[in-house]
Amino acid sequence: IVRTIVDDHDLLDLAIELVEQNVVINNGPDDSVTMPVKDGLTLISPGENLGVAEAINRGVELLVESGYDKALLMDQDSQIDDSLVTTLAHHLDEQERTGQAVAAIGPRIRDHDDQTPAPFIRFRLPFNQRLQQEQGVVSCDFLITSGCLINLTHWNDIGPMRTAWFIDNIDLEWCFRAHKRGFLVMGCFEATLDHRIGERERLFGLVSYRRHSPERLYTMMRNRVFLYRSGAPSAWIVQDALRALGKLGLFSLIAPRFQHIRQMLRGVRDGFRTRPLP
Repeated sequence: IVRTIVDDHDLLDLAIELVEQNVVINNGPDDSVTMPVKDGLTLISPGENLGVAEAINRGVELLVESGYDKALLMDQDSQIDDSLVTTLAHHLDEQERTGQAVAAIGPRIRDHDDQTPAPFIRFRLPFNQRLQQEQGVVSCDFLITSGCLINLTHWNDIGPMRTAWFIDNIDLEWCFRAHKRGFLVMGCFEATLDHRIGERERLFGLVSYRRHSPERLYTMMRNRVFLYRSGAPSAWIVQDALRALGKLGLFSLIAPRFQHIRQMLRGVRDGFRTRPLP
């Protein structure tokens, strides 16, 4: 299990029971996380925030070098039950046995604001396919990082997460790249992950949104342009460009509005001016 930050030892204790080797990435100062000394637990603490992409890459590479064939990615704001790992691994192995080349499989995500599990998505125009059922697995276009079980057999063929992107859209880009290289991304309806995406706020008591710092808005805008330039599906680009315009308009009304506008426009500019890889 690769986690970016650990502050919940109960979750870690459960993880240790479910998998052979846990790799904890402390993306912060060396003294920001204290870990118990336990078998099957490795702490990587670089002393600075390397970004989610590099944290995942370091943890996964350690597992690959150790001979493991699967890696479960987990964030500190997710909660798992004791059936998640076995359920995902079972369906991944079943798909591989039928001749499917599966890059990763993930659970349905249940946000703490909405207890209904989200559907898996296939990007289409004018409307996405929203896949929802009770049993089995389905091919989908992307999985979020947390709860994603990566098939390390294909890791080198697909390549690592984009380190320079730091955080936003790295999961989307990796899934899109896996598709382009002939691998499937699967959603499992029988596994559910509780995930805390962030606190919602309301503008004028009407419009619901999630607050982000100006610096985070910069990264969001830059990386979405990177993704446009990296061969993302056309349907996703059209939909996301509309979302980006909506986000720009929304945060132009939220203090500090001028910082929000400046950082978002700077992100768009740098997204077009800067080479998007690695």
